[in-house]
Amino acid sequence: MSQRIIEWDRDRLVMAEAVCTGTKATFHNVRVATRESDSADTLALVDPLRNLFQSVGEKKRSPVTVVFPRQLVTIHRIQLPLVADSEIPDMIRLQAAMKLTVPVDSVCMDFTPLPIQPGSATRDVLLVTVPNDQIAIVRRTLNDANLELSAVRVSAYCVAQVAAAAGIVSSASDAGTVEVIAVMRRDFIELTFLRGTSVVFSHSGSSWSSPDSIERTIRAEMTRARMSAAETLGEHKIGRVVLVGSPEVTAAVSDQISARLDGARIERIDPAEAFLSGELPSGIAAAELVTLAGAVIDAQSVAVEAVDLINPRRAPEKKDMRRTWTLLAALTGVLLFAGMHFWRKGKLDELNATLTSLNTENTTLRSTVEAGKDEMDRATRVGEWVKRDIEWLDEIVRLRSILPGTDRMFIDNLTFNATQPPANVAVQRSGIGSVRLEGYAKSEQDINELARRLRDAGYGLKPYEPEFRASAAQDFGVRVILEITLPEPTDS
Repeated sequence: MSQRIIEWDRDRLVMAEAVCTGTKATFHNVRVATRESDSADTLALVDPLRNLFQSVGEKKRSPVTVVFPRQLVTIHRIQLPLVADSEIPDMIRLQAAMKLTVPVDSVCMDFTPLPIQPGSATRDVLLVTVPNDQIAIVRRTLNDANLELSAVRVSAYCVAQVAAAAGIVSSASDAGTVEVIAVMRRDFIELTFLRGTSVVFSHSGSSWSSPDSIERTIRAEMTRARMSAAETLGEHKIGRVVLVGSPEVTAAVSDQISARLDGARIERIDPAEAFLSGELPSGIAAAELVTLAGAVIDAQSVAVEAVDLINPRRAPEKKDMRRTWTLLAALTGVLLFAGMHFWRKGKLDELNATLTSLNTENTTLRSTVEAGKDEMDRATRVGEWVKRDIEWLDEIVRLRSILPGTDRMFIDNLTFNATQPPANVAVQRSGIGSVRLEGYAKSEQDINELARRLRDAGYGLKPYEPEFRASAAQDFGVRVILEITLPEPTDS
């Protein structure tokens, strides 16, 4: 089935219809539409989209997959404790609130878990974000063209997908090295660092200005990417560099560049032969369609962990059995009432037995109501937060400014509590709320420094006892639980 895909760049759109044929993509109806760089006014794009992608009907919109190039997204590497994949979505959002420089609600995000390194006490994920405004522009433009936005991919993962489908990379690759796939386009160069089939880093840079400057440009961008990758990957070795582009472009880069890249093996790939099948549309270079080919193949294969910024990974939904139990309890009550109605003319002892059963159930219900008083009390205390204009999101921001970086300490559980502390707790103040922080630190000094900063910020701190634990990586060997009370709000 033909797929409709768009590479949405700052100053142009590459629009195409394509089908997946085995491990390759076949393109037809490829068009390029220009736009003003980063402009939110996209009315000029509506007619080209309508002309290329004929809608099924007014009521049924055709789905479209959009691919964002590297320069439109932000990628962060985040370190987490060794937790199951199902627990990552909830933890990543809390870590994102501390990592990002913008509010979490202002971006669309998704992530990919990276392979766990043997002997490591932590695991890493790549967090990919894009501003909500950018997604809104795309969605509005497609709606005006009677199209539906079905997925938002990222070019680095599309490059990894097409390389894996072509057999250029595999999950059996050496875990101690990384491989670099350089897509050499006329408008920009995109470098994707892979460990096996997992994307571990991505870089986008300017392209060459003349054929004589191709090698100089790729050297410069490889150097910049290597320096940036070292900040997130640490020390790493490049085992292979795959140059993807037209033969005359890749031939302009000599094997001498491997001298600066750990002696990496240099390979050259013609995307027209490796990734695409059939004849290319006139005026379109094969390198321009590499990421779109990866998006087409991604819909048919899951060889690569990829992101979808409008359909992100989520934690498995927990089944809520409360409604079922409520319905069962109601049904039980109805059946008992019916039994009373049909047996009320029976013997007195049977009526007394039924009455005893009802009284027992009534006692149980009263106990349930009494148990619910704690919830009502908690609701009242939460109301105090609102009444006194205490915003828990503000407390998150305050704590973010106080908490040390993940390189010194990480928090694996943060709990806000609206329940008043017991009367014998020495740190009790207003009684409006408290926070429980559970985490790991590299040293007891880091914990004591955090405690000092919390007290200086006005938080009450309950006495704590660090717990020293053996760690395989000897990085985070101190476990601690900090219970703090919120400072008195300042009357404005």
